[in-house]
Amino acid sequence: MLVCLVACLGGLLGRVIDDLRAPTPTLLLGLSPLELLVMFFAARALLQSCEPREVGAPHIISGLALLAPSGGLSWIALGTFASWRFMFTQGNARIGFALFAALALSQVWMSIGFKILGGYLLPLDAQLAAQTLSLLGFPTQVVGNVVQVSGGNNIVVLITCASLYRMPLALLAAVALAVTAPGARATLRQLSLIGALAMLGYAALNLLRLVLMGWSAPVYAFMHDGHGASLYDAAQTMLVFLVSRVASPAADAEPNTVGKSA
Repeated sequence: MLVCLVACLGGLLGRVIDDLRAPTPTLLLGLSPLELLVMFFAARALLQSCEPREVGAPHIISGLALLAPSGGLSWIALGTFASWRFMFTQGNARIGFALFAALALSQVWMSIGFKILGGYLLPLDAQLAAQTLSLLGFPTQVVGNVVQVSGGNNIVVLITCASLYRMPLALLAAVALAVTAPGARATLRQLSLIGALAMLGYAALNLLRLVLMGWSAPVYAFMHDGHGASLYDAAQTMLVFLVSRVASPAADAEPNTVGKSA
């Protein structure tokens, strides 16, 4: 577990430092609450397992890879190490390593994959925001990833504003909560429903945020740099907990029979 947590630290450290250097550091120091949730659930699963504590060659090799000052290399090391341990473990340990490996994959998507495909994906969010603003009475025009809003506030959809940028994290956080919940574990059908709800809910939240930022300059400042940004983070966290309730044992429980005769 220590190797996994150190790899996460190495992958996130650069973002934390950049946030601390900003004029007004954010509450979570540039981190997403979804990342912290996945790390917590993965680490808790490993702590609840009988995972051996001895150190072997894979631990040493992974530790050496973490010495390089590269966040991307830290995530690759985490994904490789967690995937290797996943193949030789069972129970909670297997769940924990699977979550760490999936977290690494989502971070590689954000740092490499989305940047490669961003030129094709960003205009999609811009079009959705423009169409929604048009329905609300704002004449709009889209030029690439720029939404020009007549009577509102022009917005530029950047990488961190895109729905598909952090959507894998929302999906992973919801699944992590479901598979590590005490009691009965979620079925494949429930996990599929949770994943669909998490992605749809996250897309809706992100679209709402873009629309509000295009509403007016003051609302843009509130949502982008003010308390609205913290509210958006809180809404993401609430979404994860709400959709994961689908996997609770009560979801498939038999109807209440209190008061019925035998």
